[in-house]
Amino acid sequence: DRKLWVRKVYLHDFFEKLAEQLRRALGDRVDVELELRDRGVAHFDAPKIQRAVHNLARNAAEAIAATGRRGTVRITVDKDDDGSLLLGCIDDGPGVPEAIKTRLFESFATHGKEGGTGLGLAIVRQIVEDHGGRIEVSSEPGQTVFALSIPQPADTSISSSGEQAAPA
Repeated sequence: DRKLWVRKVYLHDFFEKLAEQLRRALGDRVDVELELRDRGVAHFDAPKIQRAVHNLARNAAEAIAATGRRGTVRITVDKDDDGSLLLGCIDDGPGVPEAIKTRLFESFATHGKEGGTGLGLAIVRQIVEDHGGRIEVSSEPGQTVFALSIPQPADTSISSSGEQAAPA
């Protein structure tokens, strides 16, 4: 479903809960850290951004697990100078294999995983683009960084559907 339900989200509450979910889901393989540089509010489709961050963190945990050691996945939350929401997913895994770097966000791109569909990052990209945002990746052995930028409405009293946002 491509329709967005953009609402005001309290970053601290949303990402603390999300980090706890990630710890429960992935904690046997990785340590999940949350770095909240901005604790205010932002406007986005919360279930879709939750799915995007889950997909990124799960991919990171799987890549780290393939190394046979425990690692760390760090989720960062900040705002850019223009007010855009900046989300990061940083891991200390082996890095993105050269074989799939150029097609990382394509559907069915997968490497070295049993049971993976190769849809996770394609879904993340679609969610970010549906929000009018962008996603970038930088990777080297020992660190991969996915950086998401989600623009915020200039008038935060209006939701993306044109409806008046509910008061908090």
